[in-house]
Amino acid sequence: MTRTLRILSIDGGGIRGYLPALILAEIERRAGRPAIELFDVVVGTSTGGIIAIGLTAGVTVTELADFYPRYGRKIFGGSEQSEWSKRIFGTGATWSERLMGPANTIGPVFGRDERWGGNARHQAAGLESVLHEVLGEKKLSESTLPLLVTSYDAELGLPVVFSTADAIMHPARFDLPLRFVARATSAAPTYFAPAELTWDGAPRRFIDGGVWANNPAAMAITESIKLTSGAKLTGDSIFLVSLGTGMSAATPSFAGEASWLAAFSDVAKMATSITGSDILASRALGDSYARLQVIDDRIAGAMDDPSVQRLAALHAAADALIQSDSDEIDRIVANIAA
Repeated sequence: MTRTLRILSIDGGGIRGYLPALILAEIERRAGRPAIELFDVVVGTSTGGIIAIGLTAGVTVTELADFYPRYGRKIFGGSEQSEWSKRIFGTGATWSERLMGPANTIGPVFGRDERWGGNARHQAAGLESVLHEVLGEKKLSESTLPLLVTSYDAELGLPVVFSTADAIMHPARFDLPLRFVARATSAAPTYFAPAELTWDGAPRRFIDGGVWANNPAAMAITESIKLTSGAKLTGDSIFLVSLGTGMSAATPSFAGEASWLAAFSDVAKMATSITGSDILASRALGDSYARLQVIDDRIAGAMDDPSVQRLAALHAAADALIQSDSDEIDRIVANIAA
């Protein structure tokens, strides 16, 4: 490898994965080549991990963009609701799931059913069925590009990275079905039960990689160091494209007069922040880094609402970003399609 190492990194964000899927489709359209030919490494977390896995498993970008409208209801349940129903019960769940919401919020007074994953809002059967339909029995070692996907081992309390390289080098341990890797990276606490597997001879419970790397761009950089040094290339030989799933505008944190609950909320928000990796990537790569992100409080909302209105709002946000950041998208294409 003598040319620039081109890396794609995609954030977590549930149904908001529709945003980066649409933006990736626009990058592909402008390049005039399939997205799979535009990158050398793909990295993803949670919904971004599902997109990354799909891309390297042979799913077209058009199909990935259609994934959210097509499968959103099967994954998150529910039906199109009237406005009064949304106000009372929220969105993105069946009637029984909505009734379980207060039970899990208030606690043991209402009891907890393990079939729901303790405090999980949605049953995992829908998600697992979709992943099996889309990915079949393909394994991690069969990825057409080097792939890295984040998760978290809740039994050991340790971050986990599933990678094509590890699957090839240590197949007995790491060469898992892609549908399981997709399930493990997207098992967001309070949304889905953990993904369970006997691994290394012991039971494991994997949860969403977003608890430690919701924006996996920094992880992409660490992987690039290994790949470029092996090819005797420098850091200038990297171009990283990072796709976000929407975020709210920055607000003050840890106000001294705030309650302990507000401070705890700030700690949780900081732990799952997507801005830390953004800053690190920008400092490390400068102009060799491109970040496409929608900053809009309305877009940064619910991750499990696949309603027609929500998807339309996400599509409109993607269209607006494509228009406002058109020059940056052209710069990206110039760097990855050369």
